[in-house]
Amino acid sequence: MRKFKLNKEKKNLSPSEAQIKRQKDFSRLHHDYEKLTKRGKKPLFKDPKLFILLFLIGIIMFLLFLED
Repeated sequence: MRKFKLNKEKKNLSPSEAQIKRQKDFSRLHHDYEKLTKRGKKPLFKDPKLFILLFLIGIIMFLLFLED
C-alpha cells in the first residue's frame, strides 16, 4: 500500500486582483464557453447521403480514367 503525504497547511484560495480582472471580460468568457461546449458538425464520411454521393463520383471518375 502506498504512503501518501497530506498537506494540511492552510493556503490562501482567494483569487488575485489580476485573475479577477481577467475574468471580467464576459464576451471572451462566453465565446470560450461556447467554443468548449458546442458540438462539432458531422464529418463528411459519417453523413450517409454525402458518403454515397462522394462514392458515386469516385466510381464515375475511376471508370472515366479506366477507359483510356
